[in-house]
Amino acid sequence: MTKNTGGVLSFWNIKEYNPDITPKLISEYPLYTDANIVGELVDDREPYKFINMGAASQEHGVVHESIILRILWYVTDNKIFGIKTDTSTYHGGWVADEITALGSLKLGIRLKSGDETRVFNGYSRDPLGTPRAMLTPAPKLMVRGKQLILPGVVKTVNLSVLSELKHLGDIKEEQYVSLVRAARMYQDALWVAESEPALAWIMLISAIEVAASQRSIDEISPANKLKNLKPELAKLLIESGGEELLQRVAEEITPSLGATSKFIKFCLDFMPDPPEKRPIEWGQISWSRTNLKKILNKLYGYRSVALHGGTPFPEPMCRAPERLSEEWGMLEKGSSGLACHTLGASWKSDDLPINMNTFNYIVNGILNNWWSSLLK
Repeated sequence: MTKNTGGVLSFWNIKEYNPDITPKLISEYPLYTDANIVGELVDDREPYKFINMGAASQEHGVVHESIILRILWYVTDNKIFGIKTDTSTYHGGWVADEITALGSLKLGIRLKSGDETRVFNGYSRDPLGTPRAMLTPAPKLMVRGKQLILPGVVKTVNLSVLSELKHLGDIKEEQYVSLVRAARMYQDALWVAESEPALAWIMLISAIEVAASQRSIDEISPANKLKNLKPELAKLLIESGGEELLQRVAEEITPSLGATSKFIKFCLDFMPDPPEKRPIEWGQISWSRTNLKKILNKLYGYRSVALHGGTPFPEPMCRAPERLSEEWGMLEKGSSGLACHTLGASWKSDDLPINMNTFNYIVNGILNNWWSSLLK
C-alpha cells in the first residue's frame, strides 16, 4: 500500500481503495442538480458511489437534491503544515467538492455537494449510520430570463459513466490537482452562467487554461521552456544564480508566456466532434480548424480585455441561444443579424462568433478529452 496520504485526500483514497478491506469511515453527501438523473454507480469496486434518489421532476431553473455521494474512506489526513504558505494542492474545497466537480465535468451538468448528512463507523458504531445536520443551505440557481443561457446542461445523464473516476489513481498527483482545479472552475461557471454570464465566460476559458498549463508542464519543464522562449533572460539568470535561480524564476513566469497560443493549441488538440444535433446550416459555426482557431483567438482577446481592461464580454454573447424554430433548432452563433446594438455599444456579427451554450459544449468536450489522455 502507498503511504503518502498527506496530499489530495480524494486522490490517495482512490489509490488506497481495496474492496477486501473494511473502510475506516463511510460518509454521505447530498448532491444537487437541475439535470435528469438515471442509473446509479454502486459497484463494490468503486470508492465513490453515486446513489440515485429518484428526483424525476424537471422544471425550468429548479434545483433538486437528486444524488447521494457515498465516500468509502481508506485514508486519513496526515499532512503536517509548517509555518509557511503552501497552496500546491489548494482549490477552495474539500473531498466531496473534488469528487462532485469531477462528476460535473464528466457528465456536463450543474452538480454541487451539500454538507455531510450521515456517517458510518467513526465515533458511532450504529450500523444504520449517524445523521448529521446540514449547516449550509442548499445551492440556488439564479435565472435572470425566461430562457436558460445554458439549456444544453439540462439533460438526462447516466451515473454509471462516473465509473471512470476510479482510474484517476493511475495519474500523477499534480495532474489530478490540475484536473480538479479545471473541473472546479468549470463547475462554478455552470452555476453562475444564468445570473452572471460575463463572469462565466471568463471561468470557462480559465478552466481550459488550467489544463493547458498542466499539459505544458508535462511536455516540457519550465526551465527549458524559458530557455526556448527567452534565451537571453535564461542566460542572465544562470550567470547570476545558476540553474537553481533559473528554475525558480521559470516556475513563476512561464505559465504566462505565450498564453494565447498555448490556449488555442490545447483547444484544437482536444477539440470534440461537432454536436449530433445541430441547427439549420446557416445557423451553425464552421467546425473547420481554421474557423475554430479564429473563434478561440477572438474569445481569448475578450477574456484579456475583461480581466485587464474591465470591458465585459459582449452582452449579445451573454444571452440565451436564439431558437430559430423547432425544426431549425438553436443558433450556435452569437447573433443571427448583421450587428447588435445594446447598452450603449455595438458589435458586428463577426465579433459575436459563438454563444455560450455552444462554447460550453466545446469546453466540456476539450476537458474530457484531456482527462482521457491523462489516463492513456
